[in-house]
Amino acid sequence: MSEHLFTYGTLRLNESHPMAVYLSENAELVGLAIMPKVQLYRIDWYPALIQTNDEQHEVIGDVYKLKDKSAFEKLDEYEGIGVGNPPYEYRRVKMIIKTENEVLESWVYFYNVELPAEAELIESGDFLNP
Repeated sequence: MSEHLFTYGTLRLNESHPMAVYLSENAELVGLAIMPKVQLYRIDWYPALIQTNDEQHEVIGDVYKLKDKSAFEKLDEYEGIGVGNPPYEYRRVKMIIKTENEVLESWVYFYNVELPAEAELIESGDFLNP
């Protein structure tokens, strides 16, 4: 079974971050997707994804199909999973996402610590088009 990854911030298509480049070289872009019951916040230069119970809350992102599951080692390190002492800044969870053509189970990185007071809600749900 192939592994999918929903990206909503610095790992999205055409982002200049080195990890976005790494992902584009180690995965196949499936396309745009929407994840329900989530909200996006800006924390400094990067976003935080938070789960909600509201169906109206949605986040837009890109979904990739990884060529090799070993890419998660590098991605987890980038997201701070296993670096330092727990709780880690992010956690990776499988969730349901919707593309234009299908509903998929996909990995996603959720913000795993309390939001800073200065975190700003991205009302559009799209980090690239706030």
